[in-house]
Amino acid sequence: MARKSKKRRLEIIHSHCAGIDVGSQEHWVAVDPDQDDEAVRKFTTFSDDLYALADWLKSLNVKVVAMEATGVYWIPLYEVLDARGFKVNLVNARATRQVSGRKSDVLDCQWIWQLMSHGLLRGAFRPANEVCGLRSLVRQRATKVQEQARCVLHMQKALTQMNVQLDNVISDLTGKTGLAILRSIVAGERDPLQLAKLRDKRIRADEATVARSLYGNWRKEHLFALTQALAHYDFESAQIRECDQAISHSLLELPTLSQQEAPTPNKPLRSPQRTRAEQTALHQALYAVLGVDLTAVPTLGIETVLVITSEIGPDLSRFPSSGHFCSWLGSAPPTRISGGKPLPGKTPKIFNRAGQALRQAAANARNSDSFIGAAHRARLARMDTAKAIKATAHQLARLIYAMLTKGQAYVEQGIEVFEARRQDRQLRALQRKAAKFGLALVEAA
Repeated sequence: MARKSKKRRLEIIHSHCAGIDVGSQEHWVAVDPDQDDEAVRKFTTFSDDLYALADWLKSLNVKVVAMEATGVYWIPLYEVLDARGFKVNLVNARATRQVSGRKSDVLDCQWIWQLMSHGLLRGAFRPANEVCGLRSLVRQRATKVQEQARCVLHMQKALTQMNVQLDNVISDLTGKTGLAILRSIVAGERDPLQLAKLRDKRIRADEATVARSLYGNWRKEHLFALTQALAHYDFESAQIRECDQAISHSLLELPTLSQQEAPTPNKPLRSPQRTRAEQTALHQALYAVLGVDLTAVPTLGIETVLVITSEIGPDLSRFPSSGHFCSWLGSAPPTRISGGKPLPGKTPKIFNRAGQALRQAAANARNSDSFIGAAHRARLARMDTAKAIKATAHQLARLIYAMLTKGQAYVEQGIEVFEARRQDRQLRALQRKAAKFGLALVEAA
């Protein structure tokens, strides 16, 4: 007689939890129906209602709260609940998709509560509050840099419309020579010979060539556009300097892991719009916060390390292994595999600022005279550029994880070590091929 199999049911992992559907004007909150007769409630996004929401959950002895990351509307509620001592899990909307045909705010919050109660949702990584403040400042600075870049495009457009070919004879329109000529044009100078005298001696083009590029029609409407673009560029420069000052103050307020002086950089600290003294101070502050010198890793510049510090902070305890860390960065190999074969279709895009900074650093490894640079060039020889950049970013992420979790300094192995390992792999491959044919390799006398 066949034995009846017992039905397995999902176990309750979080008995006191809540699910919140976040909106721009109202939040819907669901709890266990056994805890309250009105298990689903609506709260507005006003501050007094947010505090009332927290008080209601506190009265029900709720410990864990799950909410979707909807735009930026979740941030005020997250901060209120986190300050009250709740364990807030910010979950991805893909993990809480409803069944087709059953979509409403009430059903959404109940569905989130049900998934959270069974432990089927995982919270997203969010650094400490102090690091979040630094992250906002660094992101604000990145926005200002992008807006300043658009100002340069507007200046180039105005010059082209006036047939002033200055950007064709100098490499940087916002360099010493370019800005000096632009300011002189805005001030009223039109003589190309006088403008060419502002040429810096480091410019490859001679003074006559620069003067030839400065003959234009000088139409009023284009001069007006150039004047406004230059004024906007100067305004953004002032805003970026203010962001740099705020970032410096924020770094000094973070807990420090090392009181020692930062080691001497093994490569120049190249940072646009920062003086050498500012770069040295920033390098020292980052070393004090992280406890290790990430700029010692080839292709990791001071700006890249600043982005990584602001996005993840010095504490990586939320990531059990380097694999989890690389997966969060979006640099891990794909896992869409069935039957031993990769599934067709594109993998979901993951926008991660720290991962994007690592991919940019990996793209610069092509010309790096280091072990990582040699490994990247070897990858470029056997795979396409995008895959090689992602693989090198994965290598950089593993190095960063090891340095931050173990507190060990980076040791450069050099190209010679990479070449020796490559030759050893090639020799072992030849030996395996020879063994298949019953042959053996013999060293030449």
